[in-house]
Amino acid sequence: MKTYFQSKDGTFSLIHQDTFKSLEKLNTKFDMVFAAPPYFLSNDGLTIKNGKVVSVNKGDWDKSNSDFQIDEFNRRWLSLIRNNMKDKSTIWVSGTSHNIFSIGQVLTELGFKILNIITWEKTNPPPNFSCRSFTH
Repeated sequence: MKTYFQSKDGTFSLIHQDTFKSLEKLNTKFDMVFAAPPYFLSNDGLTIKNGKVVSVNKGDWDKSNSDFQIDEFNRRWLSLIRNNMKDKSTIWVSGTSHNIFSIGQVLTELGFKILNIITWEKTNPPPNFSCRSFTH
């Protein structure tokens, strides 16, 4: 497994690799995990970026065929993370309304205790040009 970055004291490492492959091989226990899993935003929709209408599609890695697929994806990576966490460790997960409810459900199923939900007030969200939801 190739380390992308490691701190001088060796207590912090970044690994750039497929999450599932690396977690299955790791022989370490985490004190803290920060995860930014796919948000599953790629749904052939449109958004506005720099004043132009563009596709929201990011790639196949960000598409889902069903809610079941999203739940299974989240269950898989969170189970692998759980197996590699110390007893008194913490996990922070970044998400959107497209994935965070699935993540919360799976965290609960796996015995995590959700202590806080932090909401980021984005100062420059994309415009709500579809008029189907509240403005950010």
